[in-house]
Amino acid sequence: MDAYIIISALIIGILFILYYFEKNRRAASEKLNKRLQDIIGQLDSQAKIIIKTDLALNKAQEELDKKITGLYTLHELGKEISSTFNIENLFGLINQPFVLKLGFSKLLIMLKNDASGMLATKSSTGYSEAEIKTIESELNKRKFINALFKKEQSVIVNRENESIGQEYNLLDILNVESFITAPIIVKDEPVGFILMGNASVYGKTIEGDSELLSILAGQIGIAIENTKLYTELFGSHKELERRVAERTQELEKLNEELKNLNKMKSDFISAVSHELRTPLTSIKGYASILMAGKLGDVLPAQKERLEKIDKHSNSLVHLINNLLDIARIESGKIQMEIKDISIKEILDSIVDIITPQVKEKNISLKVTSNIKFDKIKADQVQLERALLNLLSNAVKFTPEKGRVLIDIQEKDDDIQFSIEDTGIGIPSQDIPKVFQEFFRADNALDQKIKGSGLGLSLVKKIVEAHKGKIWFNTELGKGTRFTFTLPKY
Repeated sequence: MDAYIIISALIIGILFILYYFEKNRRAASEKLNKRLQDIIGQLDSQAKIIIKTDLALNKAQEELDKKITGLYTLHELGKEISSTFNIENLFGLINQPFVLKLGFSKLLIMLKNDASGMLATKSSTGYSEAEIKTIESELNKRKFINALFKKEQSVIVNRENESIGQEYNLLDILNVESFITAPIIVKDEPVGFILMGNASVYGKTIEGDSELLSILAGQIGIAIENTKLYTELFGSHKELERRVAERTQELEKLNEELKNLNKMKSDFISAVSHELRTPLTSIKGYASILMAGKLGDVLPAQKERLEKIDKHSNSLVHLINNLLDIARIESGKIQMEIKDISIKEILDSIVDIITPQVKEKNISLKVTSNIKFDKIKADQVQLERALLNLLSNAVKFTPEKGRVLIDIQEKDDDIQFSIEDTGIGIPSQDIPKVFQEFFRADNALDQKIKGSGLGLSLVKKIVEAHKGKIWFNTELGKGTRFTFTLPKY
């Protein structure tokens, strides 16, 4: 009996132990299952986040790729735009391949007519001519223009929007599921707009598209403004060319008239001078006969007057000779006898001639020469004449105890002759007239000194006949320096 009880107790104990372990096992299993379910739930949530993030990243990458492609496309267009000033060529560049690269299938570029204010299509893609006419008609007769012309503001419309108001009609008019527009601004004023859209529901427009379209609209606005400026500039240039051509023709005509007048003047002076020479020769001849007493005794008073006749006759002969020489040089009738001559001999000759006048006025005359060779190719008579005229003027217009300097220098292939004085100088208003024939400065000293006003004109003609140049520098009250150059060879 005891053994039975013990066995029974053992069996009960074993069953109790088995029950206890089973109970704990089930509890642990339930706890493990719950933990596994929690982990699975977390993994599912994280997987959803990862998938969502991946989709967002893919979408962002697609948008970034689209934006990079669009920016590159706009950059290429910008280079093309910068090389053309024809607005029609510009619109021709915005074609179907260009629109497709930006991710759209349809395009409209419309500008306002300056006179009527009505919209007109300048470029289109994805539309037939009939559709364009319908679109123009609908947009011009409705109030859509106000929305499309909002200054510096893009308009984005997708059919899936819950509330799109008037834009819903625009989607139907434009035959698209979505579109985006940007105003074209010229000189801070909207002149039109550019519109791009997609007929597919999968081609929804996004905010990033507005940046690209704004850049494109800005490029078009700048191109239109540049084209207008270029057209205005080109028109002004053509008008200027026309006026210049007309003025040139007028000047050529006037130049011919001046040449004819100058020839007539030279011919007239030559003819008159020749005509004057004959009676002057007679006057001088008779005066000389009378002064010699060949026709009877001459009283002192008569002799004095005959000497004045001879003196003034000589002045007239000198004047006539100058006039004749100027006329001959201008007409090319005087042939310069160009040959090697000694500069020193010419200087000695003119200094010898002018010395009495210099001594009479107690003027200091200095000659400086800095040349390697003493020779120059020129007409000796005419060169002496030019230098003597300049030197005589310097002495005439230099007050007593003044200074006159003759300076000879080598300048490259030229010999430069300068005659400087400490005289009265030339007034600024008379400077442009100095080389004109018969001109004499309007000052008291000049009026006292007799002269014809032909000396400097003759000097200029002689220098230019030698293919040289002449000019002067002057300061009123301090003196004048006349300079001319002649070729060495």
